[in-house]
This record gives sequence, C-alpha cells and structure tokens, in this order.
Amino acid sequence: MANETEASGREPSARARTAAPRKKTAKPRRRTRAPDQTREALLRAAVAEFAREGYGGARVDRISKAARSNDRMLYYYFKSKEKLFHHVIEHCYADLVSREEALDLDFARPREALAALVAFNWNYYWEHPELLSILASENLFKGRHVKNNIRRSFANTQLGMLNRVIEGGIKLGIFKPDCDSFHIYLSILSLTYFYRANLYTLSSYMQIDLAEDGRRKAWLAHVQAMIDDLVRRRD
Repeated sequence: MANETEASGREPSARARTAAPRKKTAKPRRRTRAPDQTREALLRAAVAEFAREGYGGARVDRISKAARSNDRMLYYYFKSKEKLFHHVIEHCYADLVSREEALDLDFARPREALAALVAFNWNYYWEHPELLSILASENLFKGRHVKNNIRRSFANTQLGMLNRVIEGGIKLGIFKPDCDSFHIYLSILSLTYFYRANLYTLSSYMQIDLAEDGRRKAWLAHVQAMIDDLVRRRD
C-alpha cells in the first residue's frame, strides 16, 4: 500500500493533464451607430410616416421603431413632433434643391436649359411623391412650420438658377427682354405640380389614366412648349 509521500508524488492522470480550463464565452458587442446616422435614420423614417399618415395621424413610436431607435433619442434630436415635422419639410426641400443644383445645364443654350428645368421638376414630383403629401399637410397649417425659412434657404437657390437661364436667353436675343422670372417659376411649378398632386382625383373625374406613360410624356412636352412660348422672343 502506497504511503502518503508516494500518493502525493504521483503525476496527474492523462485526462487531468489534457483538460483545459474553461473559458468564459465573450458576449457579442452591440454595434452602435454614430449620432449622425441615428438622426438621419429617424429623419428618413419620419418622412415616410408623415407622408403616409399626415401630420395628425403620424406617431412618434412608429417613427422610432422604423428607424430602429427609440422615442428618447427622437426627442433628444428633434425635441417634439412639431419640430420634427419642421425638419422633415426642410429635409425634403434640401433634397430637391441639391438635386437641381447637380443638373448639368448648358447655359449657352437657354431654350434647352429651360426645357431641362421643366423636366427636372416634373420628374422629381413623380419620383418623390412624399414631398407632395408632406406639403399638403403643411398647407393645412397655412405654412406655419416653414415661414420665411424655406424661401430664404431654398427657393432663392432655385430662382437663381432660373434667373441665370433667363438672363442668358435675353442676352442672346432668344428670350423677351421683359421676361418675369418669378411668374415663369410659378408657371413651371403649377403646371408640373398640379397634374401629379391631383393625379387620382383627376383620373377618376376624367375617366382616364393620367399615370399612363404616354400621357405623362405628352403633358411634359406640352408644358415645355408652353413655357418656351411664354419666354421666346418673336421679332
């Protein structure tokens, strides 16, 4: 029988030698978004919510959920539902203006440049129907969320581009010297915006599909011809 000295001197068994200490499983780290990414996600979700539900029907909790954020962060960035709506309108206008500024207009050919501006507005409204819905909501508030800010920040930019086209045409003797850029601007917006904003009621009323591709192309050509006729010098 082995004595205590012999027992304590024995080497550990092979099983004991090969057993590795258990390691704690590291918990996966949660990926966090940068603050500007969170804000942008909330803003995009708010655009969709306000466009779909209108101001009255829009809900903060749905916006937070769609952005994979929470109400606390929404109020941190935007303070209130009303101020969020204000930011949504500015966001929509900013996108419109930035895309217009990116147009590669040939100012040496004013008639073609003017036709391109008409086409841009027409196409933008078709590609971004959310803008129409949000502006419809804002008009119910008589424009209280955007007073002064929109004209100062965005409309002047659009008018500036149109003015450049008109002035170029006048200098070349192509456009009438008494062209009113403001009236031309309103004419372009009216003729492109009205058709798209009232698409469904007009289609039902007139018993035709105004969204049909051929009708859309025909209307754009008609509007471009009207605007060209409005500015073109004839003598």
